[in-house]
This record gives sequence, structure tokens and C-alpha cells, in this order.
Amino acid sequence: MLTEADREALRERLSGLCEERWIERGYKKTSIKELCEGAGMSVGTFYTLYPTKEDLFCETIAGIQEELEARFLDTIAKNPTKEGFAQAMKDIFREYASKPFLYNVGTADFQSFASKLPADTLEKISFDSFEFFGRAVDVAGLALKVAPEQAYGTLSALLSIISAKNTLSLTCNCLAVFDYMTDVLVSGIFE
Repeated sequence: MLTEADREALRERLSGLCEERWIERGYKKTSIKELCEGAGMSVGTFYTLYPTKEDLFCETIAGIQEELEARFLDTIAKNPTKEGFAQAMKDIFREYASKPFLYNVGTADFQSFASKLPADTLEKISFDSFEFFGRAVDVAGLALKVAPEQAYGTLSALLSIISAKNTLSLTCNCLAVFDYMTDVLVSGIFE
């Protein structure tokens, strides 16, 4: 019989393996058996923790998003200035760049995953950038020069450059371009 601490430790191990495999191989090519072998547990034990493979993947993506949001807000709280906000944007962009399954939702692999999810679950793992940027601006205590919808839309569009990362990288340093755009836009959005 697993204790609650054992269950939590197994969940953490599975989530870490899930993230690694999702980056390396994708959702479809990652099997429950492979994850269980990596975690040193039986497939039967897996099903005592998660009803489906999708439940593990949803928990993994939600955990990553929560961690990224917390780090973003923490960076801003430690440096509640335009420069701190810009640095938080740069940091989150780099994290998203290292985890393509978080932003590359148009792939057949992600669509295969998403097609197995109920609408309410899919909504839970969707990133609400307007709400997120609203909280970030509150944490920073910065005054906007433009309407909130324009500011949050601009910041969302800026992060969406991640989907063009591979194309941009053919002709320029994508990170340098993102950093430059971030500095210019943050300066124009905040007082």
C-alpha cells in the first residue's frame, strides 16, 4: 500500500519524466509503460495515480505553467520596474523556447493530445494571457501609458513570436530580436 508521501513522490517523478519525454519524443510516442519503467513502478501503480495518460500530461503542463507564472511574478516582485518586467518577459520567453509543447499547439502531436481532452480540461490548461499580464502589472505596480487591453494584447503578441522562432533563427538571432522588441515595447507600454 502506497502512503500519500509515496504517491506524491511517484507523481513528481512521473511528471518530470513526462516533461522530458514530451520534449524529446512528443505525446504520441511516449508510452505509459516507458514512463513507468523510468519511474521504477508498475503500470498498475500508474493507474492508481492517473486514470489516463492524458491526465498525467495535463498535470505536467499545468505544473509547468504554474511554475513559469510564479517565476515571472517573482522576478517582477524582486525588481518592480520596467527593466524588471522586461527581464521577466525575456526569461519566460527562453523557458517557453525550451519547452516547445507549451506553445507549438498546432502540431499533429499536440492536436492528438488535445483531441482526447474534455473541453473543460482543455480550458484549464489554456494560458489566459490577459489575466496573467494584469496580475503581473499589479505586482509590478507600474502605470500603463495605454489601455490595458492594448498593453496586454501587445505583450501577448510579443510572446507569440515564439511560434516563429525556427523561421526567425534562419536569418537572425531570435533571442536578440525578442530582447530588443521587449525593451522597446515595455518602454512604450509603461510610464
